[in-house]
Amino acid sequence: MESKITITQEEKEMFDYLNSLRESGAINMFGARPYLAKQFALDKRESSDILQKWMKNFNENGYEHLLA
Repeated sequence: MESKITITQEEKEMFDYLNSLRESGAINMFGARPYLAKQFALDKRESSDILQKWMKNFNENGYEHLLA
């Protein structure tokens, strides 16, 4: 059984941004890291970590249930 993750408010904002980017259809989400890094002033490692976390916990209905 997987343990439930929690996210910060800042991570929720990043997840919401990634959902919007996905919905726009502008890019393949595997190429979203540079967009995330630029939008939130993250380095390559941070943006990769957030993108992976988002992909593992993707939810079209939002992320309020994951807030710490």
